[in-house]
Amino acid sequence: MLVIRSFLLVLFLLLSACPFAQADSSTAAVSDSKGKVLVVFIYDPHCQFTCDKVRPTVREVQSKYAQSVSYIEIDTGEDHAAQSKALAQKNGILWFYNDNLKFVPVVGFFSPERKCIKYLTGPKTKGVYQAALERAMKAK
Repeated sequence: MLVIRSFLLVLFLLLSACPFAQADSSTAAVSDSKGKVLVVFIYDPHCQFTCDKVRPTVREVQSKYAQSVSYIEIDTGEDHAAQSKALAQKNGILWFYNDNLKFVPVVGFFSPERKCIKYLTGPKTKGVYQAALERAMKAK
């Protein structure tokens, strides 16, 4: 069991460190985010326990509404600072990124006009994330 976990952790770290994979996913998020609610997950690569607890829950909630919701993950690590800042700026949430660099994990829920409807720090239940997303979807 420990060997499998170690292997999966190494695989995850390798995939998350790949600049090509990150560039592709962030570009896709930017191109189809107009007119949609935006869910932003800000994390630090060294925040493995709590960030890795939040990520799958938020992804699961977001996937239920994938047609009307865009989702991006922003890495606050020093190696990705310029890319992350550019991604935040392209999505109209640079202020949110700058304000939450030290409070990871944080999940922000934005209206299509990029008004912050709700943000949550630390791990929450699936129901809390779903309620925040639904609230953002109803915002005018």
